[in-house]
Amino acid sequence: MRKFLFLIAISCFIASAGMSQDLVTVPRAIAAYPDMILYNGKIVTMDDTSTGLSPGSIVEAIALRDKKIQALGTNTEMLSYAGPQTQKMDLKGRTVIPGIVDPHTHIHNNYMSAWLQENPQAIESMGRTFSVGGSTVEELKLGIELVLKERMGDAPEGQWAFINLPTNDPDNPGSGTGIGVKFLQQKELTLQELDLLAPNHPVFVRSHPASIVNTAAKKEFQKIYGQMPSLETVDEQGFGELTDYNRSLVVDGYFRLHPEELAAVVEEGLLKYSAVGVTSYVSHIMGLQFLNVFQTLVREDRMPIRFGFTHYFGFQSNEDPSAFYMRLGDMAGLGTDYFWSAGVGLGNIDSGPPMICSSMEGPPELKAREWCRNAPGSAFAKGVLSAILARGRIATGHAYGDKGVDYLMDTVEEAMKIDPTITLEYVRSRRFSSDHCGFYPRPDQMPRLAKLGWWISCGGNVLSRSYPWLKQYGMQYAKWISPVKSLIEHGINVVYEMEAGVGVKENTSEPYWAQGYMLISRKNGYGAMVSPEEAIDRVTLMKMSTSWPSGYALREKDFGTLEAGKLGDLLVLNKDYFTIPENEIPTVFPVMTMVGGKILVLRSEYASEIGVSPIGPQLIFRQRNRYASPGG
Repeated sequence: MRKFLFLIAISCFIASAGMSQDLVTVPRAIAAYPDMILYNGKIVTMDDTSTGLSPGSIVEAIALRDKKIQALGTNTEMLSYAGPQTQKMDLKGRTVIPGIVDPHTHIHNNYMSAWLQENPQAIESMGRTFSVGGSTVEELKLGIELVLKERMGDAPEGQWAFINLPTNDPDNPGSGTGIGVKFLQQKELTLQELDLLAPNHPVFVRSHPASIVNTAAKKEFQKIYGQMPSLETVDEQGFGELTDYNRSLVVDGYFRLHPEELAAVVEEGLLKYSAVGVTSYVSHIMGLQFLNVFQTLVREDRMPIRFGFTHYFGFQSNEDPSAFYMRLGDMAGLGTDYFWSAGVGLGNIDSGPPMICSSMEGPPELKAREWCRNAPGSAFAKGVLSAILARGRIATGHAYGDKGVDYLMDTVEEAMKIDPTITLEYVRSRRFSSDHCGFYPRPDQMPRLAKLGWWISCGGNVLSRSYPWLKQYGMQYAKWISPVKSLIEHGINVVYEMEAGVGVKENTSEPYWAQGYMLISRKNGYGAMVSPEEAIDRVTLMKMSTSWPSGYALREKDFGTLEAGKLGDLLVLNKDYFTIPENEIPTVFPVMTMVGGKILVLRSEYASEIGVSPIGPQLIFRQRNRYASPGG
């Protein structure tokens, strides 16, 4: 408001200074008329960023100019500022909130994977994809043998075979519970057997989160990345935890030669996610060609939404991440309003169940299947230490178990001992982070996390994803699953993540808070209550989705709340999130999405109310399968 009044004062000064002339024309740019005014609404600014129950100031109208919020106030006040070219939009009483800032969602990967399902020729140019089922070790081995001998028999030398085994157990749904994971973890298929079956074809056998590759595949990795997969992800027998082949291998194989095709896919995906309500997001980039593609979108002004990327490249198929990050230095915050570095992305310090890094007690067979990527003395842990010593901001994209987070905090404190300039105050200022809250933090970890100024991104989906494993670890660990209320009470910075999935042809998605509602109800997809004492209220969930994660993204001065001078990122909702019955929260979605003062999406139901044409993707919002997707 002060800025607006200042510009008016400038205009008056110029006019009075020219009184001796017959006529003075004040340029419209100096007069600073708004480009657009939204009025007659319930505009919830979310400018109270405390842990209290207030969402902040609520106003009737908002004025925008030059991609930013110019002023907020009453209908009468804002409309009085309108100029000859100002566009006016009647909100018809609808609720407006800041755009959603998602601290952990792999939008570009997810949409590319959806696109590949609709365009199998892209993967087929590299290899062939198969699904092998079975309920016994013998059935799985026979299925793999048949695929490689018969279905790959006529394939050209060097063509990949991508084989997917069962990930979920039909009798006990949940990611990682399927026979395929155990089959691979227990090495029922050896590297030697796989090499005999396919000596000339690279083979990638996967059941999330486990995988195995043969020798020909290792050599193909070497061609693409300059070296074979490191022992941190793949052992001498070819077994390990490789990312989905869609996330990196196809990106750096097929799309390396089709960069504009990938750019178009990413641009379309980002636009569709804006229809879900996401206006900014943070994620690690897996697949070296993604960085080139995003740079193309930025240069050509084609980025629909904002992306704070974390730099994972030093760890991806690299045996010496320490040397890489020792030279990188501090990049956090560098970039544009649409594309900037959010720090050093660790990718994952463990994987999904059962390949987690946990201190939970459990059956020996289950504990033997756990995996700690950042265990002391590992090349990965040394790389993390080098990144911290080089002043990098550490953002851990995937942490599922508590012990890996212990190791991570140990590394931070080791850096503090090595370099006295890395003080506690410095560490707190860097906003080191970890995501998911699958089976952490445990209660005694919280004071230490709070001391280090840690940021944690928690999902509602883990209440379903982790639940099947309580049968083996014990129900006493339910209180370790996304303990959001306790995190807040301990003064830990906690934000909400939602791994949305948008279709390519059907244009379907789950509403953004469909999973988040679980953090309010604490009832998971199985209908079971999970540590109900950790339930939060709806205002807290909204703060975890807007104002608080802007700090995770290092951009709280630019977005996250609706305040004069900040970027014009906002949503107009189909329902009043703040007053509807709580059980309707999963059905809330935006009828309009604006980024930088530009309308990206205007749904037909709202467009018809105000007499204009719809804009952008018109998604169909549906509830997803009740069991959580693998994520990562």
